[in-house]
Amino acid sequence: SAEQVRAAAAAFRVYVSAGPRDADGDYVVDHSVLTFLVDPDGIFRDCYGSSRTAEELARSVRGHMDAYEPLPATPGE
Repeated sequence: SAEQVRAAAAAFRVYVSAGPRDADGDYVVDHSVLTFLVDPDGIFRDCYGSSRTAEELARSVRGHMDAYEPLPATPGE
């Protein structure tokens, strides 16, 4: 929903703004250009902007994957 998108944008501190609609009802969305790495437990691990090379991004993701340890299960799960 639109509210969920707003909440996600606020949580990750990204900018997003829908422009005006044209005659066909189409519109452009202006937004931050970032890729976020979130682990399987939903924890933010890194953020990649356009200045990062593919090799840097791959090295970072691989490092996080190699170091990943799942959170301990909480009682009752």
